[in-house]
Amino acid sequence: MANNDRPRGFHPYGPLLRARPYSVDADESDGIFKGDVIEMQSDGNVGPAAAGEVQLLGAALTYNAASTASTAANPVMVADNPHQLYEAQDDGAATPAQTNLGNSADHVAGTGSTVTKLSGHEIGLGSLSTSDGGFKLLDFVQREDNEEDAVNADWVCQLNQGEGLLTLAAGV
Repeated sequence: MANNDRPRGFHPYGPLLRARPYSVDADESDGIFKGDVIEMQSDGNVGPAAAGEVQLLGAALTYNAASTASTAANPVMVADNPHQLYEAQDDGAATPAQTNLGNSADHVAGTGSTVTKLSGHEIGLGSLSTSDGGFKLLDFVQREDNEEDAVNADWVCQLNQGEGLLTLAAGV
C-alpha cells in the first residue's frame, strides 16, 4: 500500500509540552502556516525556517496570514519545548527504512495552503545523516494507514538538540 502524499507540517506527537507566543516580523511576506518549522531570527522575532537552518525553535501551532503578520500585536504560538515530539511526513526523496531510525534529517520548506492553513514542511529524507540535520528520526507513526517502507511515511521526530546548540544567529 502506498502512503498519501499530503504534506501538513510538523505537529506535536503525544502531549503538548509547552506553547508560547512569539513576535513575528511585520514584513513576513509569506505568512506562517500551522506546522511550519520556526526559527529564531537575528532581530529576536520568529519566522518560518528555511531548509538547513540550525536555529530551530519548534513548530507553529497557529496560522498567521501574510497580510496580518505583525510584531507583538499578532504573535504566533510555537510548540517550543526542546523535548517535544513531532509527527511529520517525509518528502519521498528516499525510501524509508527501519535503519533510518536514530538518524538526523533536515526539513524541506514547502509552501503552505491558504485553504487548509496547513504547512507544506516535510522531513527531507534526501538529507539523512548520522549526525547533521535539524530533526532526529525516532520512529514511524504507528497507524494502520502508514506504510513504514514506502515513501511519504509519517515519522515521529524531535529537534536535534545538538545541531544548532553552539550556533546562534547574529544578534541573538
